Amino acid sequence: MGDMGRSLGLVLAVVLLLLLVGPARTLLFPGDNRQPAVDYRDQVTGFGQVAHTPALVPARLPSQWRANGADLTLSKQHGAHLHIGWGLPDDRYAGLDETDGDPATLLQQVLGHRGLAVTGTREVGGAQWQVRRSQRGETALTRTAGAVTVVVTGSASEAQLDLLAASLH
Repeated sequence: MGDMGRSLGLVLAVVLLLLLVGPARTLLFPGDNRQPAVDYRDQVTGFGQVAHTPALVPARLPSQWRANGADLTLSKQHGAHLHIGWGLPDDRYAGLDETDGDPATLLQQVLGHRGLAVTGTREVGGAQWQVRRSQRGETALTRTAGAVTVVVTGSASEAQLDLLAASLH
């Protein structure tokens, strides 16, 4: 019995050590699993180079907003598509999508068929935005600025979406 107890104690000590210092640490301390914010400058620069028009980018977002994804896709058929996503402090997210291509294609890709219908308009940050509802039931703000179509959407509150939209320059 004594040998079994010592063996079990040794195994438990090794498991505990691995839980405290290894990648499994997030099982015990999930708050420590904050990834560094994504740097989306290269995607924004690339969009400007291929679209021959600058992307609208946010300025002065709250420090709690963490960019967690950025992607630039190019298509001969649909043009350049820039996507930047943010994780918000209340487990919500906000996304920014831009294209120099066909606006209807972007709206369909990002919002689904339901998002093609405009449900209203409102002024945000001195610009007129169309209000839409995505296939998932999320609010979306859209507008065309020069040759670029912009979509702001996500599970964020309307105030958070307005903040993102107003910060674009």
